[in-house]
Amino acid sequence: AEKEFKVEVEAIGRVRHKNLVRLLGYCAEGAHRMLVYEYVDNGNLEQWLHGDVGPCSPLTWEIRMNIVLGTAKGLTYLHEGLEPKVVHRDIKSSNILLDKQWNPKVSDFGLAKLLGSERSYVTTRVMGTFGYVAPEYASTGMLNERSDVYSFGILLMELISGRNPVDYSRPQGEVNLVEWLKAMVTNRNSEGVLDPRLPEKPSSRALKRALLVALRCVDPNAQKRPKMGHVIHMLEADDFPFRDDRRAGRENMRSLRDGLKDRLTDKPVNESGDSSGYESGAHTNRSIWRKQESEEP
Repeated sequence: AEKEFKVEVEAIGRVRHKNLVRLLGYCAEGAHRMLVYEYVDNGNLEQWLHGDVGPCSPLTWEIRMNIVLGTAKGLTYLHEGLEPKVVHRDIKSSNILLDKQWNPKVSDFGLAKLLGSERSYVTTRVMGTFGYVAPEYASTGMLNERSDVYSFGILLMELISGRNPVDYSRPQGEVNLVEWLKAMVTNRNSEGVLDPRLPEKPSSRALKRALLVALRCVDPNAQKRPKMGHVIHMLEADDFPFRDDRRAGRENMRSLRDGLKDRLTDKPVNESGDSSGYESGAHTNRSIWRKQESEEP
């Protein structure tokens, strides 16, 4: 285990990207591990979203989407720009550090795993943070980059709503962020998911784009989640709603209708206690597409 740790940390130490915190060194002694990172001087995203930073969060919609895009670029480099690829395994708001210009840097590679091109996944002990862990990884221990994509989707929902992934202080039906947000979007109440502390609301188009990306990233079927490189395209593309996604959704809609209600009412719970029986993202996306199409001339 110590040899594996050193191999992985030394590989991560060679990573250079503006949206990744640079690992400067490490120390391993017995069962103890210490990682040393560059200093980033504006705290972490969790502090700005949920901490005591004054009567109103300074995070505008523009800043939040800049954080989303920068985080996506950092993850894309880990997944698609390196060999072997790096699966972070613990994407969450407290691991997104911010500089004075609000540029994000993904930090804390203590749980990261290397995944060579000859392997589609690695089986490992389930690690990560409750609420961010992909359901298939939580239940099987099978890990690949799609697990990071799920965690990224949760992070995006957190930025949109200002809510924690799991919050037991909220009413029943609102405890789990994914389930609550999907229900709100399905009921055509997209604006109802916005963080009330936002200084200004985003345009309807910008909100729908962010929601669609988030919903695709948390698809319960890991193979249907987009790669992080495609997430960047979706965040930046002009052809919204995305033509390929809309075409695919229409082709699959007939088969999805049959049995959809049964699937929506069956929500199993995985070993970690986190609900993994989320309804298909295609159904929720359809609600967005239909409304968007009805608004187009």
